[in-house]
Parts: sequence; structure tokens; C-alpha cells
Amino acid sequence: MKTFNVIVRIGLGVLLLVFGLNKFVWFLPDFKFDGFPEAQYLFEALRWSGDSPTGKGYILGSVGFVELITGFLLLIKKWVPLALVALLPVSIHIVLFHAFVYLNPMNLGPAIFVFAANCYLIYLNRDAYKGMFR
Repeated sequence: MKTFNVIVRIGLGVLLLVFGLNKFVWFLPDFKFDGFPEAQYLFEALRWSGDSPTGKGYILGSVGFVELITGFLLLIKKWVPLALVALLPVSIHIVLFHAFVYLNPMNLGPAIFVFAANCYLIYLNRDAYKGMFR
């Protein structure tokens, strides 16, 4: 079981590093929003800001920064409980975006994996959170 826990932690860390880095370098292809103009509008609003299409938005950059830091911390196994708590709102919103705004089951799988792995690892580290609930 320890091997499974390490695989989940490292797998989540690598996934977060790749997608977090993609928010800054954009080496992965963008989502195809065919038939979902609301999702494309929201994604573009999160990615860009201002009247100019070259104006860089801060929201996806912030999400990418959290993904990079938490992914790195998970890989080096340093401050894992803190990284998991910081990642929780991001993982919830990834699932909500893919489930309700961008109804695409193909992209819902990785989103559910991130959320489920985050919840599983939080459960494994539950003793570290006892002080939060006193």
C-alpha cells in the first residue's frame, strides 16, 4: 500500500508540474471549445485581461503558480500537508469547470484524478490537520 501512496503522490506532483508550467509557457494545445462559447469566453477571460488581447491575466497565472509549487512540494515530499491544503480549492474548481462550464467528459477524467488524489492524500495526512479543527 505504501507503494500505491507514493505513486499517487508522485503522479499528482508530475501532473501538477506539467499543467502548472503550461499556464506560463503554453506548450500543450488549448482546449477545443466547439459548441461551448460560454466556456471559451470564461477561459479567455481567465487567461487574458484588459482590452488588449496581449494583456496577461493574473488568474491562470496564479493557478499555475499554485500548481507548480504544490507539484514540486509533492515530488520532494516536503510540507505535503500544506501543499495539499493549498491545492484543494484549485482541484475543486478544476472539476467544477470541466463538469458544469465545459461539458466535456474527455477532459473530466484528469480533473477527477487531481481532486480524488488530493482528497486521498489529505486523508492519509489527516493527523497533520488535527490542529486546524480544535
